[in-house]
Amino acid sequence: MPKIYNGEIVENRPIGGLFLLTVSIGEMVSVEPGQFFLIRIDREDIILRRAFSIFDADRDKLSFLYRVVGKGTRWLSEREVGYKLNIFGPLGNSFSLDSERSLLVGGGSGMAPLYYLGKSLKGDIKFLLGAQTGSFWDRELLLRYAEIGDLEIVTEDGSLGKRGLVTQYIDNSYKKIYACGPIEMLKSIRVDIPVEGSLETTIACGFGACRGCVIETRGGEYRRVCKDGPVFNLKEIF
Repeated sequence: MPKIYNGEIVENRPIGGLFLLTVSIGEMVSVEPGQFFLIRIDREDIILRRAFSIFDADRDKLSFLYRVVGKGTRWLSEREVGYKLNIFGPLGNSFSLDSERSLLVGGGSGMAPLYYLGKSLKGDIKFLLGAQTGSFWDRELLLRYAEIGDLEIVTEDGSLGKRGLVTQYIDNSYKKIYACGPIEMLKSIRVDIPVEGSLETTIACGFGACRGCVIETRGGEYRRVCKDGPVFNLKEIF
């Protein structure tokens, strides 16, 4: 069950084009890959919490990997070690852990939930991570992924790894694909095998009451990303 925690920051630092935030919540919490937490931004001009998927969970510590995109995440990036954050979760559903040969595809900051997923999967896994340029990643961060699975990098400008879009290098040679990234990236995944994707969208309440994150499926039904997701069978959505 989700609850509110007062998490003390033990790490909040830039790591390539992203920030790595780790908080100690003082107790063990059960978190499944793909779930997220809502973090309160203590500014008078920001009402809604910000949603962050789990990057890693270890004992009483939760880690989040995020990109600074607005005043909320800018404020968060300026918090120092020892600061207490009001955190609500875990929320949402999770990735299924039913594949023995998996491809984990991340576009930009969409790589965040794939690390904890990769640690939780059994069998052979491969990470396929894409970004506009190689400076987006920090070597330390890439090594973490490489320690738990094969790693392939794609950059649009060709400055690191293969050149092009990450979706150009997806094929049917796996049992299942797990993905997270921009909507246009997820729409471009065209394969014959099962695909689970975590949708990136603005989330308000976090438990489906406000219906502010509703998406329409291919069958004309409506799903709440925060409650019915954020993980979906992509073939039912796009």
